[in-house]
Amino acid sequence: MQRAWMGVILCVIAMIGLPQGEVSAQEIPTPVGWEMGLVYADGASEDNPFILEEGETTIRFWIRNDNLAGDIDVALDYDSSSSATLSGEETVTVGSASNDTFALKMSDLDLWSIPSGTTYDFEIEGQLVSWGLAPIVAPVSNQNIDGEVIVPELYRWEVDITEIEHTISAGTEFNLQVDLRNVGNTADKLQSVSIKDDCPVLSSDDDFGDGLTGTLTQPSESISTSIVFDASSTHPTRLCEIEVTARSSGVANGGLGDSSNKGETVVSVEARPVGAQVDQDEADVGDNDGPQNQDQVTRDNFLGFPSLFTPLAIASAAWFQSRRN
Repeated sequence: MQRAWMGVILCVIAMIGLPQGEVSAQEIPTPVGWEMGLVYADGASEDNPFILEEGETTIRFWIRNDNLAGDIDVALDYDSSSSATLSGEETVTVGSASNDTFALKMSDLDLWSIPSGTTYDFEIEGQLVSWGLAPIVAPVSNQNIDGEVIVPELYRWEVDITEIEHTISAGTEFNLQVDLRNVGNTADKLQSVSIKDDCPVLSSDDDFGDGLTGTLTQPSESISTSIVFDASSTHPTRLCEIEVTARSSGVANGGLGDSSNKGETVVSVEARPVGAQVDQDEADVGDNDGPQNQDQVTRDNFLGFPSLFTPLAIASAAWFQSRRN
């Protein structure tokens, strides 16, 4: 009988001891609640990736403290599938019954070298580390928010002009080699190509751009052309600055990037010697009211010489005759 009572007592002690351990494990205080979320602008939603910007992209997120009393401290960690540099606050404090906004910054991505439409994942993890004045010794509440970023379409052209190292003689033609390269991250078309120079009688072929515009060019591909210039025979000796400008169709239609890009070169033109034969059509330039042919100018300069020679010859003969007498 004594042994039976002893067994009952031991069972009761064992039953009492087990729940006490479980209850003590549940005595860690738990906040009423807190939430994290991403901030979407202009009517966007979680179905719309954030558009990466050249230089630095800012992604905003919010943390809400639903507790009516007691601030919360949240430790933050950031991750991304891209090679971008991620920066943001490591620990933030949110007051009771408050909703505060914070920012994750993504930088050091060369968007021009990444094909448009490329997407990357990112994740922000928040861990509750304190509530009110009491630190939390064990993870009580973790939250994760994630999203996507996308590389936009960027448009840009590079204009490369082959330098002409020799001097161009007035009255001759020369060719200027121009390469137009798509250095954007998406296919593009040239809307227009224009030429500008600062020389008075230097002209170019007006139809040079007919085969350049409207052709869809992939990134890193080029369009080449040779532009014919005519230096008039009346062209003075000088250095001529020539500028070729390419305009993007993608930007003209609302895309991001450079609306126009240009290349420059300098060509040395040397005037023809005075008295050289000049075609009348080439010499008839601007408001020049002088003779239209340089050979005519030379002849006109000596037309008065015979009329002066005759009186002088007669006077000289008379003087010599008087000396003899």
